[in-house]
Amino acid sequence: MEEDCGFSMLNDDIVLAVFAKLEDDPRHWARVACVCTRFSSLIRHFCWKTKCSQTLPSLLSDSPATYASLLKLAVCCPGLRHAGIAADRGASKNPKTCRKPHLASGNWDLRREQGCKLLARQFRDDCLYLCDWPGCVHPHKKRKYMLFRGIFKDFKTTRVWTSLDGDKRKKLPVECAFCTCRYTWDLHSAFCLRRGFRYQIEGEPVVRAYVCENGHVSGAWTDVPLFS
Repeated sequence: MEEDCGFSMLNDDIVLAVFAKLEDDPRHWARVACVCTRFSSLIRHFCWKTKCSQTLPSLLSDSPATYASLLKLAVCCPGLRHAGIAADRGASKNPKTCRKPHLASGNWDLRREQGCKLLARQFRDDCLYLCDWPGCVHPHKKRKYMLFRGIFKDFKTTRVWTSLDGDKRKKLPVECAFCTCRYTWDLHSAFCLRRGFRYQIEGEPVVRAYVCENGHVSGAWTDVPLFS
């Protein structure tokens, strides 16, 4: 494919300059990476790393796999299913009710200030980076869900990890939207979230959040019912 379009005659710097024009929509890079091995290598080792260093410098490491997950965290909404909403049972056929990860609305950055708003006081020293609230808004049944995503820096050195691992908290079958983990911990039931978050009348928590063993966080907070 590369030879057919003439890119094989261009050096990497010129190809990367072309790819830089595509950064407005991260889906373009994902498509280009599927064209050939050379393009995939350039996207993974240069484009993703450059983008992450610009938007998430505090979380950057030397692993291409980390670039991919960080970029996905920055630009993808986890979807209702990965945020712990049971949308797979009796889910609406409305296309706006998105159960799978998709391109997120709003700003594509993660900030520690947002993470501090989520955690209980004893965990405030942990570095949790979250997207700007409210994130993507999805109607489901009679409620609106505002979905958020984020990541703990050095998760296995945090107090949250110590609490989850030390108490031998049971994982739930809520898959992570950003890596291959099939089970996650419920931060709400583990008392890791702020105590001020309350419950809806029927007992549903106003805020829920799940974290995988790699520190990726997906969650949702609910508004009042859309209909009386």
